[in-house]
Amino acid sequence: MLAKSVTEAARFIAERGFIEEGAPVLVRFTTLVASRFGVVLSQKFAAQTLPVVGALGDASVNYVFIRHFQEIAQGHFAMRRLERVYGKDLVRAEYERLAGATEPQPT
Repeated sequence: MLAKSVTEAARFIAERGFIEEGAPVLVRFTTLVASRFGVVLSQKFAAQTLPVVGALGDASVNYVFIRHFQEIAQGHFAMRRLERVYGKDLVRAEYERLAGATEPQPT
């Protein structure tokens, strides 16, 4: 019904052009339709955007986890590379020395 009314209004304007009453009638018609269907359209819009908002939230959580595990993996493989070059015992001893130096000292 709405599509038919809009089509008829468009045909009327196309045939007769915008006369003095043409624009106000179309504005009143549009206002009437918007006031009648405004709530339904906004609820429908909210229902349709909810999955998009959820997907964006999930994507941001996935991004945070991926970044975290990539940083951990870079550290892990850097340690493995140092162990292959200098030996596991030397790298472990240096790591423990550095870790001990960064711990707060008792006062």
